[in-house]
Amino acid sequence: MTQQLILSVPAPILTYDAYADLQGQNVRDVVNAVARGRLPVYQPPTSPDENPAKVKKYINMVALFADAAKQAGIEINLG
Repeated sequence: MTQQLILSVPAPILTYDAYADLQGQNVRDVVNAVARGRLPVYQPPTSPDENPAKVKKYINMVALFADAAKQAGIEINLG
């Protein structure tokens, strides 16, 4: 018998502010975690004339949930 775990992701991506509020952290802690590679980031595609460094980045909640599931030994199917 296969067991099923249903997770609810609040949104596929969150702003740094929204993620900080959700986790009870300040935004500076989120920025530092991103800089250290501890949080997965989504950056929207840029056009050739845009500076990628100036494009707003978001916390990738889908990647965060997938990583947490993997660390817990849970196989997930995003199909």
